Amino acid sequence: MEERLINLYLSRILSGYFFIFHNRSRFKVKYPDIHVKYESEIIADREYEDLKYEGWYTRESILYKMIEMGVWSPSGDSLIKQLEKQIDDYKVGLYKDHINPKKAKEYRKKLTNTRKQLAKLQIKRYAYDPITIEGYCEGIKNQYLLTHSVYDESGQLYFVNNFSSSRFQIISSEISEQNIDIADFKKIARSDIWRNYWYANQDKVFDRPVIEWTDEQKTLINLTRMYDNARESLESPAEYVYEDDDMFDGWAISQRREHEREKDRKRTESSISSKHAKAQEVFIMAESKEEAKSIYGINDVESMGIIKERNNYIVRNTEVDASKLPDAKRDTTIKGNQTRMNRNNNGHT
Repeated sequence: MEERLINLYLSRILSGYFFIFHNRSRFKVKYPDIHVKYESEIIADREYEDLKYEGWYTRESILYKMIEMGVWSPSGDSLIKQLEKQIDDYKVGLYKDHINPKKAKEYRKKLTNTRKQLAKLQIKRYAYDPITIEGYCEGIKNQYLLTHSVYDESGQLYFVNNFSSSRFQIISSEISEQNIDIADFKKIARSDIWRNYWYANQDKVFDRPVIEWTDEQKTLINLTRMYDNARESLESPAEYVYEDDDMFDGWAISQRREHEREKDRKRTESSISSKHAKAQEVFIMAESKEEAKSIYGINDVESMGIIKERNNYIVRNTEVDASKLPDAKRDTTIKGNQTRMNRNNNGHT
């Protein structure tokens, strides 16, 4: 993003409002305060209570209807979750293999293709949301917020006394086009001009209570703290990783997964009876596939390798002798070597 855009967006974020232009008129869009937000929630809730017995589809019932109509697959939601996990996996792969240009290029291509596939599915999945009672009430709330956010050049709320459905749609679309993309927010959070403000006085960069911050201000602060926490980490990535959003996400995801594995390992170890404390291996029965994955995931790299060796051995052999498992044979050889070394050492003393 060009420096001029960083300056423009940052000034907008700091001020708490921005301008749009329509038919040679300038409108000021000022983010609603907590009082207006509360009023919008009350209006939406009352609308919901008035309509909930009038036969509206809910977000749950519309899903069954979509499946019945054949416009959505029963496994569609699972596929969305699967694609989201794939994107996370590709980001981790990009981070871990970024020094390999060929692999990095492959991961970036996979990310692009998977994101496109996910976006198409999400559009299809939520295409009927506006005709659900929740979607309709969400629209009522957003309309109230917007009518109490747009000011004309005289400083008056434009839509309060001049509401026009067509004009509302036009200005609403214009505001949507002016939204700052999350990737741009991240660039602003990393920019020198913003960090000069941040380092000067982090506690009072916005000289008012957090409850009065705009959504854009909160987003910028959260991203800035995210980068600060990463730099303070004992395993902080190289500086160039911060400049690549996917690569940085990959680092953050791998850190989170490792932390979760460590928590699972400690939780599992603490639940094992003291009579197993000296056991080399402990087998734990899982009651579901998810629990099995969690248990499997607490194994370290060496244990994972042993499991893989055993699985390969079992596949190749119809009869399994525990003493002939690769790791068992390896342990026997090591113990034998140690015994011989001890005898030789004793013989020389």
